[in-house]
Amino acid sequence: MAILPMKHIEIIAMQEDAQKIVEQLQRLGTVDVTERDPSDVTDDLSLFPTAKSLAQLEKNAQTVAHAISLVEDYSTEKKPFLSGFAGRKELSEEEFNQRMDKNDETMKIVYDIEALDRKIASETTVRTHTQRQLDAVLPWEKLDIPMQYAGSQKTSCIVGQFSEPYNEDTFYEAFCAQYSSMKESEAALKGGSLKTEELVIPPLYTEVVYSAGDQTCMCIMTHKKDYEDVMATLRRMSFISPSDPTKHPPEVRITRLKNRIQEATDTIAASREKLSEYTKYLDDMYFLSDYLITRQEKYKMLGQLLFSKKTFILDGFVAAEDLEKVEKRLTSKFDLVFESRDPLPDEEVPAKFKNGPFVSPVEDIVESYSAPAKGDIDPNPVMAFFYYFFFGMMLSDAGYGILLCLGTLFVLKKRKPEGNAKKNMMKFFYCGLATIFWGIMYGSFFGDLVGAVSKGFFDGSVSLPPLWFDPSNDPMKLLILSFILGFIHICLGLSANMYKSWKNGEKGDAICDSGFWILTFAGLAVFLFPMVAPMMAPVEIINSELIANIGKYIAIAGVCGLVLTGGRKAKGFGKVIGGIGKIYGVTGYFSDLLSYSRLMALGLVTGIIGSVANMIGTLFGTGVVKLLIFIPVFLFFHAINLGISALGAYVHVNRLQYVEFFAKFYEGGGTMFHPFTGNTKHFKIKEDN
Repeated sequence: MAILPMKHIEIIAMQEDAQKIVEQLQRLGTVDVTERDPSDVTDDLSLFPTAKSLAQLEKNAQTVAHAISLVEDYSTEKKPFLSGFAGRKELSEEEFNQRMDKNDETMKIVYDIEALDRKIASETTVRTHTQRQLDAVLPWEKLDIPMQYAGSQKTSCIVGQFSEPYNEDTFYEAFCAQYSSMKESEAALKGGSLKTEELVIPPLYTEVVYSAGDQTCMCIMTHKKDYEDVMATLRRMSFISPSDPTKHPPEVRITRLKNRIQEATDTIAASREKLSEYTKYLDDMYFLSDYLITRQEKYKMLGQLLFSKKTFILDGFVAAEDLEKVEKRLTSKFDLVFESRDPLPDEEVPAKFKNGPFVSPVEDIVESYSAPAKGDIDPNPVMAFFYYFFFGMMLSDAGYGILLCLGTLFVLKKRKPEGNAKKNMMKFFYCGLATIFWGIMYGSFFGDLVGAVSKGFFDGSVSLPPLWFDPSNDPMKLLILSFILGFIHICLGLSANMYKSWKNGEKGDAICDSGFWILTFAGLAVFLFPMVAPMMAPVEIINSELIANIGKYIAIAGVCGLVLTGGRKAKGFGKVIGGIGKIYGVTGYFSDLLSYSRLMALGLVTGIIGSVANMIGTLFGTGVVKLLIFIPVFLFFHAINLGISALGAYVHVNRLQYVEFFAKFYEGGGTMFHPFTGNTKHFKIKEDN
């Protein structure tokens, strides 16, 4: 399994076949079509104008997507659990064509849904506006005269509100005080003073229509001759006239507004009910949405092709194993010229991985980092085992591993996801298996659940013994184990670099830049083996001094090789300096090795937090009460611990690959293979082999 070899293809065909050929390529999904640059346009070759068609397709696609979201929102049917992971429904070509014939009818249904949505939006706006009008007039409900009533021949009627809590008595007191103040101010302006006997308060009739909080609505009657003075006084009291006074008693308007609100509410409810009835058309709308998306992609591709007066040119890359299939499909249906060749030495070739079920789930990790460049090897087979292994070591709880495996298996079996969703489920399934393995090694099952339940509920001493050792009792052993695994991981990266250089014909670099480092580290490993092995397992090393000496001389041989060849590409004295400088690189390797201490840190923390959660759950109560307390505490704390620990393991295992591992052999900087295909969400066409 590796990076697939690529073939460059070029197709020249008649212009009238362009759309059908593009459709066939889209269904095959095996060709990475080369995008044309505007500079490729000449007097004889031009780009196909697709802007207008694309704009209309995009508009229709957005309309359909909006209609689907509306029907889903108002649908009474519940989506299946984890439906977002579900794969696409497979259609035969005949079924596809039958559904396509219904697209015009489905589009009319979409327009009906949009019309209902506009009606709901319009009536909602009306209801909101009407409710504001009703809220404004409701305080005047008890007023039995029109709010616009100005009075009789001899009287004036004033209707309005104050931002003060008044009753008739407190209002009259405030009015008198303000009226007196106003008259005194007028007299002072004229250079005189107002005598008490000269002050005559205008007669008023007042009625408080509504009073609540700081709002008081009133109706005030006075003589016409006193109207100006009364109004001037009221303004000093922050009087506010109605912004929209009624021509009839307010009750008439209130009734009309309530009826309009009810009418809008009924219309909205009926429209929503009607929308819920369109659930039966969801499948057709899903198909129409997919169809419009594929049409958009098709026209985008047509816009990248070069056309002459009668022909067009398309070129791109296809995996060598798919070349015959593509050629056979096109040449059997169209009259065209189909040429293929190996990529040129200076040509940028997209990379496509092909790996088995154990390795392919981690391909997205490499793609997220960088696509392999020319000369790179596929890092996925080298990385996969340690990716799962390290993830499990950091999560390191058999209970959590079982949950991961069961959860991912449920999604895989029930929802049948596709593409990256399926790969992610498989990735976390394997991570779950590794987590179970390390949980058994460490004796961790939801922390120390067995021991906590035994002691807390039955006053016993039953526990789940570790198959190897308990990290919380022997953290130093775990730290040494982390460094050993990190050492192996780094050496694997160096071996991969050696293989890559050898494969690319750089055999001298393979030996000098990687081989001698591997020899040095192998010697160190042999030298340290007699000292480290007894710390990790109850073994007795025979002839330990001899083994250590052998390792020492192997390491010295490796160092000598580095010194002698490190400056081989330099000139003169630089050869010596380069060789010595090569040895300084060991500090970088030790720095990388220290990074693997995170394997110990995360693995230790996961188990400790789980054990603390169990301890808290068994602290309170006795008997049934203790059980009722323990269950929610157990579920809550372990759910949080699983989430945080799994996230931490995912982040740090990726970091170990990106920083410590890939840096040893993987350059990246290339481009991934992106085939021209229909990126549909709900349906796919079943291809005949």
